[in-house]
Amino acid sequence: MKQVFAFTILFLCAHVAAAQDYFAAQKKYVNIPVSQTKTSDGIASYINVHYHRDEDKISAIYSWITSNIKYDADSIHYVILDEDNEQRVSFALRRKRGVCENFAAIFNEVATKCGINSFMVEGFTRQGGSIDRTGHVWCIAFVNGRWGLYDPTWDAGRVGSLNQKSEFKYFNADPEIFVQSHLPFDPIYQLLNYPHNFRDFEKGWSTQNNKGKFINFNDSLSELKNMDRLSRYAREASRIENAGWPPSKIDTKLKRIRFQVEVLSQDDDAALYNSAVSDYNAAIGYYNDFLSYRNNQFRPLKSKEEVEKIFQNVSLSMDLANLKLKKIDSSTATLQLNTEGIKSKLHELGLNLQKQQAFYQNHLAEVFNGK
Repeated sequence: MKQVFAFTILFLCAHVAAAQDYFAAQKKYVNIPVSQTKTSDGIASYINVHYHRDEDKISAIYSWITSNIKYDADSIHYVILDEDNEQRVSFALRRKRGVCENFAAIFNEVATKCGINSFMVEGFTRQGGSIDRTGHVWCIAFVNGRWGLYDPTWDAGRVGSLNQKSEFKYFNADPEIFVQSHLPFDPIYQLLNYPHNFRDFEKGWSTQNNKGKFINFNDSLSELKNMDRLSRYAREASRIENAGWPPSKIDTKLKRIRFQVEVLSQDDDAALYNSAVSDYNAAIGYYNDFLSYRNNQFRPLKSKEEVEKIFQNVSLSMDLANLKLKKIDSSTATLQLNTEGIKSKLHELGLNLQKQQAFYQNHLAEVFNGK
């Protein structure tokens, strides 16, 4: 009998330990000094000093946000429509109020600065049996070796409300339950291997549809870390377009993605152009070094290898510039930079370089023949 009892205790302990792996929020009283709550750096610094396990950090972050930032519909008029999350965060921390974009941005910024991988997620929500007309923003975060869903907006109180929730409903929520009220544009953020589509969401299905296409969301989310932003946008747009959304629901989202792609493409093109100009200027500098040497009657004397190195540096700098200009010419940006001017200058420099190389070879021949 004692052996059976001991076995039962061990079994229960193992069961409890497994259950705790998918941890629930314990609302914490996080008393951060006011001077540290003006920036995400200050909040993260306090969290990192006072909490050490990721699950404690994420609970503290969520507790502080939902207790100190209030939902205020008037803040919708101040929403920053571009992707400058730093402004979203500073705006909400100054006023201690905001809308979903602000809540999600604060959570994401602080979590990231506490060493927790986090992403902001956009999509639609369902309340009272119908889909909300406007979009919503929440987050996912990687804690204890797994991704979890977090919506601090829906667990926060409203401005003027005395209602303080004693527990969280949308902290590290069960994906299958969470998707009944939150449908992200990009299906990988459902954290389900068989994600729901809009038709499921519209009908309010409460069970997972295993007939859908399998998605390894863990692999997809891991890949995001090593992708540049242009690649991430391209993959995201493709997944959204193939997720079964009605065109009217994703039109605005896709336009925003294309706008960001255009901005990034133009920024990349400008950076490449400026770098190509720098390479051209470097080539001119090396070329002028040779002209100075020639104009000084090849004094002080340089070895043939030293002079050839100067010519090689001119050619290398020109090749780098032309390679960058070629990338600009193949850019996907709608407004492309005109590279013809600098390409013409590089071509002219190339012709002049050939003349100087020929002149130097003639000079060496004359010296060798004793002329």
